[in-house]
Amino acid sequence: MKKLQTFDYRNQPFQHRLVSIADHSYQGYFHYHEGIEFLYVHEGQGMVTLDQQVHRIEPGALFVFQPYQLHHVRARVSDDTPYIRSVMQFDPIGLQPFIKPFKQLNSFFHYLWNGKLHTQVFTQLQDRYPIESNLRYIQASTTDNTSMNLELHAGLLMQIMQFLLVESHNLSIAIDSPPSRAMTHIEAILQWVEQHYAEPFSLDRIAGELHLSKYHVSHLFKEETGRSVTEYLMARRIKEACRILADTALPVAEIGVRVGWPIASHFSQQFKHWVGCTPLQYRKRQKP
Repeated sequence: MKKLQTFDYRNQPFQHRLVSIADHSYQGYFHYHEGIEFLYVHEGQGMVTLDQQVHRIEPGALFVFQPYQLHHVRARVSDDTPYIRSVMQFDPIGLQPFIKPFKQLNSFFHYLWNGKLHTQVFTQLQDRYPIESNLRYIQASTTDNTSMNLELHAGLLMQIMQFLLVESHNLSIAIDSPPSRAMTHIEAILQWVEQHYAEPFSLDRIAGELHLSKYHVSHLFKEETGRSVTEYLMARRIKEACRILADTALPVAEIGVRVGWPIASHFSQQFKHWVGCTPLQYRKRQKP
Protein backbone atom coordinates (compact mmCIF):
# COMPACT_ATOMS: atom_id res chain seq x y z
CA MET A 1 0.00 0.00 0.00
CA LYS A 2 2.62 2.51 -1.10
CA LYS A 3 1.20 4.42 -4.04
CA LEU A 4 -1.99 6.01 -2.77
CA GLN A 5 -2.95 7.24 0.66
CA THR A 6 -6.21 8.32 2.24
CA PHE A 7 -7.11 9.46 5.73
CA ASP A 8 -10.13 8.81 7.90
CA TYR A 9 -11.58 12.21 8.83
CA ARG A 10 -14.55 10.94 10.81
CA ASN A 11 -12.89 11.23 14.19
CA GLN A 12 -10.17 13.74 13.31
CA PRO A 13 -11.33 16.39 10.81
CA PHE A 14 -7.95 18.18 10.93
CA GLN A 15 -4.75 16.17 10.48
CA HIS A 16 -1.61 18.26 10.54
CA ARG A 17 2.07 17.36 10.34
CA LEU A 18 3.83 20.63 11.01
CA VAL A 19 7.48 21.59 10.38
CA SER A 20 8.36 18.01 9.48
CA ILE A 21 11.81 17.06 8.14
CA ALA A 22 11.90 14.39 5.41
CA ASP A 23 14.53 11.67 5.66
CA HIS A 24 16.90 10.90 2.81
CA SER A 25 14.81 7.98 1.59
CA TYR A 26 11.85 10.25 0.80
CA GLN A 27 10.78 9.79 -2.82
CA GLY A 28 7.15 10.85 -2.86
CA TYR A 29 4.36 9.08 -4.70
CA PHE A 30 1.09 9.72 -6.48
CA HIS A 31 -1.66 10.07 -3.90
CA TYR A 32 -4.85 11.92 -3.11
CA HIS A 33 -6.99 12.88 -0.12
CA GLU A 34 -10.72 12.85 0.50
CA GLY A 35 -10.39 16.34 1.97
CA ILE A 36 -8.36 19.45 1.17
CA GLU A 37 -4.60 19.55 1.67
CA PHE A 38 -2.32 22.55 2.20
CA LEU A 39 1.38 21.86 1.69
CA TYR A 40 3.71 24.62 2.87
CA VAL A 41 7.44 24.39 2.08
CA HIS A 42 9.84 25.74 4.71
CA GLU A 43 12.95 24.47 2.94
CA GLY A 44 13.49 22.25 -0.05
CA GLN A 45 13.86 21.71 -3.76
CA GLY A 46 12.07 19.45 -6.18
CA MET A 47 8.89 19.21 -8.21
CA VAL A 48 5.14 18.79 -7.69
CA THR A 49 3.10 17.21 -10.48
CA LEU A 50 -0.53 18.37 -10.48
CA ASP A 51 -3.09 18.20 -13.29
CA GLN A 52 -0.44 17.35 -15.89
CA GLN A 53 1.62 20.39 -14.85
CA VAL A 54 4.93 20.47 -13.00
CA HIS A 55 5.62 23.12 -10.34
CA ARG A 56 8.85 23.85 -8.53
CA ILE A 57 9.23 23.20 -4.81
CA GLU A 58 10.79 26.25 -3.20
CA PRO A 59 10.83 27.85 0.26
CA GLY A 60 7.75 29.91 1.03
CA ALA A 61 5.52 28.11 -1.50
CA LEU A 62 2.09 26.85 -0.50
CA PHE A 63 0.28 24.23 -2.61
CA VAL A 64 -3.50 23.67 -2.47
CA PHE A 65 -4.78 20.20 -3.37
CA GLN A 66 -8.53 19.74 -3.74
CA PRO A 67 -10.48 16.60 -2.75
CA TYR A 68 -9.60 13.52 -4.82
CA GLN A 69 -7.04 15.47 -6.83
CA LEU A 70 -4.15 13.19 -7.71
CA HIS A 71 -0.72 14.76 -7.16
CA HIS A 72 2.90 13.76 -6.82
CA VAL A 73 5.34 15.55 -4.53
CA ARG A 74 8.96 14.72 -5.36
CA ALA A 75 11.63 16.47 -3.29
CA ARG A 76 15.38 16.22 -3.79
CA VAL A 77 16.66 15.48 -0.29
CA SER A 78 20.30 15.61 0.81
CA ASP A 79 22.40 16.93 3.68
CA ASP A 80 22.81 20.19 1.78
CA THR A 81 19.17 20.45 0.69
CA PRO A 82 16.79 19.26 3.43
CA TYR A 83 13.07 19.05 2.72
CA ILE A 84 11.09 20.64 5.56
CA ARG A 85 7.36 21.04 5.10
CA SER A 86 4.08 21.47 6.93
CA VAL A 87 1.18 19.35 5.72
CA MET A 88 -2.38 20.28 6.69
CA GLN A 89 -5.17 17.91 5.62
CA PHE A 90 -8.75 18.56 6.61
CA ASP A 91 -12.33 17.60 6.01
CA PRO A 92 -14.11 20.65 4.53
CA ILE A 93 -17.34 19.63 6.27
CA GLY A 94 -15.52 19.61 9.59
CA LEU A 95 -14.27 23.16 9.05
CA GLN A 96 -17.66 24.57 8.03
CA PRO A 97 -18.99 25.36 11.56
CA PHE A 98 -15.87 27.41 12.33
CA ILE A 99 -15.75 29.39 9.10
CA LYS A 100 -19.42 29.93 8.28
CA PRO A 101 -19.84 33.26 10.20
CA PHE A 102 -17.15 34.92 8.05
CA LYS A 103 -18.83 35.88 4.77
CA GLN A 104 -15.81 36.65 2.56
CA LEU A 105 -13.68 33.86 3.99
CA ASN A 106 -16.53 31.36 3.72
CA SER A 107 -16.97 32.20 0.03
CA PHE A 108 -13.25 31.72 -0.56
CA PHE A 109 -13.32 28.46 1.38
CA HIS A 110 -16.02 27.08 -0.94
CA TYR A 111 -14.01 28.27 -3.92
CA LEU A 112 -11.00 26.28 -2.70
CA TRP A 113 -13.22 23.31 -1.98
CA ASN A 114 -15.22 22.99 -5.20
CA GLY A 115 -14.19 25.78 -7.55
CA LYS A 116 -12.10 25.65 -10.70
CA LEU A 117 -8.95 27.20 -9.25
CA HIS A 118 -6.98 29.72 -11.27
CA THR A 119 -3.84 28.82 -9.35
CA GLN A 120 -3.00 26.16 -6.81
CA VAL A 121 0.52 27.34 -6.05
CA PHE A 122 1.19 30.51 -4.04
CA THR A 123 4.87 31.46 -3.85
CA GLN A 124 7.07 33.51 -1.51
CA LEU A 125 4.38 33.79 1.15
CA GLN A 126 7.01 34.09 3.87
CA ASP A 127 7.89 37.56 2.51
CA ARG A 128 4.38 38.90 3.10
CA TYR A 129 2.71 36.92 5.90
CA PRO A 130 3.71 35.50 9.33
CA ILE A 131 2.98 31.98 8.16
CA GLU A 132 6.23 30.45 9.45
CA SER A 133 5.77 31.74 12.98
CA ASN A 134 2.10 30.67 13.02
CA LEU A 135 2.92 27.11 11.99
CA ARG A 136 5.64 26.80 14.62
CA TYR A 137 3.32 28.25 17.26
CA ILE A 138 0.59 25.70 16.53
CA GLN A 139 3.17 22.92 16.49
CA ALA A 140 4.34 23.93 19.97
CA SER A 141 0.82 24.56 21.31
CA THR A 142 -0.84 21.23 20.43
CA THR A 143 -1.98 19.44 23.60
CA ASP A 144 -3.93 16.37 24.70
CA ASN A 145 -7.07 18.51 24.91
CA THR A 146 -9.05 17.46 21.84
CA SER A 147 -11.45 20.40 21.92
CA MET A 148 -8.62 22.91 22.23
CA ASN A 149 -6.70 21.27 19.40
CA LEU A 150 -9.74 21.45 17.11
CA GLU A 151 -10.00 25.20 17.67
CA LEU A 152 -6.26 25.73 17.29
CA HIS A 153 -6.11 23.82 14.03
CA ALA A 154 -9.30 25.36 12.66
CA GLY A 155 -7.91 28.80 13.47
CA LEU A 156 -4.67 27.99 11.67
CA LEU A 157 -6.51 26.86 8.54
CA MET A 158 -8.69 29.95 8.56
CA GLN A 159 -5.67 32.22 8.94
CA ILE A 160 -3.90 30.56 6.03
CA MET A 161 -7.04 30.93 3.92
CA GLN A 162 -7.17 34.61 4.88
CA PHE A 163 -3.64 35.00 3.53
CA LEU A 164 -4.60 33.19 0.32
CA LEU A 165 -7.73 35.34 -0.01
CA VAL A 166 -5.58 38.47 0.09
CA GLU A 167 -3.19 36.91 -2.43
CA SER A 168 -6.11 36.11 -4.75
CA HIS A 169 -7.29 39.71 -4.58
CA ASN A 170 -3.75 40.89 -5.35
CA LEU A 171 -3.66 38.56 -8.34
CA SER A 172 -7.12 39.79 -9.46
CA ILE A 173 -8.58 36.29 -9.18
CA ALA A 174 -12.38 36.35 -9.18
CA ILE A 175 -13.90 33.98 -6.63
CA ASP A 176 -17.54 35.08 -6.76
CA SER A 177 -19.71 32.36 -8.31
CA PRO A 178 -16.70 30.42 -9.62
CA PRO A 179 -17.29 27.59 -12.08
CA SER A 180 -17.27 24.18 -10.43
CA ARG A 181 -14.20 22.08 -11.07
CA ALA A 182 -14.91 19.13 -13.33
CA MET A 183 -13.49 15.89 -12.01
CA THR A 184 -10.92 14.17 -14.17
CA HIS A 185 -11.58 10.54 -15.05
CA ILE A 186 -8.98 9.31 -12.56
CA GLU A 187 -10.56 11.39 -9.79
CA ALA A 188 -13.99 10.00 -10.65
CA ILE A 189 -12.61 6.46 -10.42
CA LEU A 190 -10.99 7.18 -7.05
CA GLN A 191 -14.20 8.68 -5.71
CA TRP A 192 -16.22 5.72 -6.95
CA VAL A 193 -13.91 3.29 -5.16
CA GLU A 194 -14.12 5.37 -1.97
CA GLN A 195 -17.91 5.20 -2.05
CA HIS A 196 -18.25 1.53 -3.05
CA TYR A 197 -15.15 -0.34 -1.85
CA ALA A 198 -17.16 -2.47 0.61
CA GLU A 199 -19.54 -3.68 -2.10
CA PRO A 200 -19.08 -6.53 -4.63
CA PHE A 201 -16.76 -5.21 -7.32
CA SER A 202 -16.65 -5.67 -11.06
CA LEU A 203 -14.89 -3.63 -13.72
CA ASP A 204 -18.08 -3.74 -15.78
CA ARG A 205 -19.96 -1.97 -13.00
CA ILE A 206 -17.50 0.88 -12.45
CA ALA A 207 -17.08 1.40 -16.19
CA GLY A 208 -20.83 1.44 -16.73
CA GLU A 209 -21.60 3.84 -13.88
CA LEU A 210 -18.85 6.25 -14.96
CA HIS A 211 -19.76 5.91 -18.67
CA LEU A 212 -16.25 4.82 -19.60
CA SER A 213 -14.90 1.76 -21.36
CA LYS A 214 -13.37 -1.02 -19.26
CA TYR A 215 -10.11 -0.61 -21.16
CA HIS A 216 -9.98 3.12 -20.42
CA VAL A 217 -10.64 2.58 -16.70
CA SER A 218 -7.95 -0.09 -16.42
CA HIS A 219 -5.35 1.63 -18.57
CA LEU A 220 -5.79 5.09 -17.07
CA PHE A 221 -5.73 3.89 -13.47
CA LYS A 222 -2.61 1.77 -14.01
CA GLU A 223 -0.85 4.60 -15.84
CA GLU A 224 -1.63 7.22 -13.17
CA THR A 225 -1.22 5.16 -9.98
CA GLY A 226 1.05 2.27 -10.86
CA ARG A 227 -1.50 -0.36 -9.82
CA SER A 228 -4.77 -1.88 -10.99
CA VAL A 229 -8.20 -0.76 -9.81
CA THR A 230 -8.65 -4.14 -8.13
CA GLU A 231 -5.35 -3.84 -6.26
CA TYR A 232 -6.26 -0.39 -5.03
CA LEU A 233 -9.73 -1.51 -3.97
CA MET A 234 -8.19 -4.36 -1.97
CA ALA A 235 -5.74 -1.96 -0.33
CA ARG A 236 -8.59 0.38 0.57
CA ARG A 237 -10.52 -2.47 2.19
CA ILE A 238 -7.46 -3.48 4.21
CA LYS A 239 -6.90 0.10 5.36
CA GLU A 240 -10.46 0.28 6.69
CA ALA A 241 -10.13 -3.15 8.31
CA CYS A 242 -6.97 -2.00 10.12
CA ARG A 243 -8.80 1.06 11.43
CA ILE A 244 -11.75 -0.97 12.74
CA LEU A 245 -9.49 -3.60 14.30
CA ALA A 246 -7.50 -0.95 16.15
CA ASP A 247 -10.47 1.19 17.23
CA THR A 248 -13.16 -1.37 18.10
CA ALA A 249 -13.72 -4.81 19.64
CA LEU A 250 -15.93 -6.02 16.80
CA PRO A 251 -15.54 -9.71 15.85
CA VAL A 252 -13.20 -10.36 12.94
CA ALA A 253 -15.99 -11.92 10.86
CA GLU A 254 -18.15 -8.80 11.22
CA ILE A 255 -15.26 -6.56 10.22
CA GLY A 256 -14.78 -8.67 7.11
CA VAL A 257 -18.42 -8.13 6.17
CA ARG A 258 -18.12 -4.38 6.72
CA VAL A 259 -15.14 -4.00 4.41
CA GLY A 260 -16.39 -6.24 1.62
CA TRP A 261 -15.29 -9.80 2.50
CA PRO A 262 -18.36 -11.64 3.87
CA ILE A 263 -16.52 -14.99 4.09
CA ALA A 264 -14.38 -14.88 7.23
CA SER A 265 -11.67 -17.23 5.93
CA HIS A 266 -11.28 -15.16 2.75
CA PHE A 267 -10.99 -11.97 4.79
CA SER A 268 -8.30 -13.46 7.04
CA GLN A 269 -6.43 -14.79 4.01
CA GLN A 270 -6.46 -11.43 2.23
CA PHE A 271 -5.54 -9.55 5.38
CA LYS A 272 -2.51 -11.76 6.00
CA HIS A 273 -1.45 -11.40 2.36
CA TRP A 274 -1.47 -7.60 2.59
CA VAL A 275 -0.41 -6.97 6.18
CA GLY A 276 1.73 -10.01 6.95
CA CYS A 277 -0.25 -11.20 9.99
CA THR A 278 -3.78 -12.31 10.86
CA PRO A 279 -6.44 -9.77 11.90
CA LEU A 280 -6.27 -10.92 15.53
CA GLN A 281 -2.47 -10.64 15.59
CA TYR A 282 -2.76 -7.13 14.15
CA ARG A 283 -5.30 -6.14 16.84
CA LYS A 284 -3.03 -7.41 19.64
CA ARG A 285 -0.13 -5.36 18.29
CA GLN A 286 -2.18 -2.18 18.51
CA LYS A 287 -2.71 -2.52 22.25
CA PRO A 288 -0.28 -0.54 24.46
